[in-house]
Amino acid sequence: MKSTNILLSGLFSTLLFSCATVHDRLNTGTIVRDCTGTYLRVTENEDYLICNAEILESKKDGEKVSLIFDNTDRCPERDGKIMCMMYHENKGMIRVKSVK
Repeated sequence: MKSTNILLSGLFSTLLFSCATVHDRLNTGTIVRDCTGTYLRVTENEDYLICNAEILESKKDGEKVSLIFDNTDRCPERDGKIMCMMYHENKGMIRVKSVK
């Protein structure tokens, strides 16, 4: 009975931590801009849409940066803004906390 409780506790802990949101990720990448927005490109095919892109206004397109950010599923800064109809594939949206 005791081993069953330990097994269930371990399983529950694993499930709990696997669903946790990733916070304060540090990643180095390249700034990519087009008419759809500003992105952090971390590998060849891995772009992340930056919700609060104004924090990177001083950075040039193609410049390498290290950012601390949180993943997010909402970008209220982009609500009501007119964007072009081009599709830019991305792995999700991020909110930059600081530039290193």
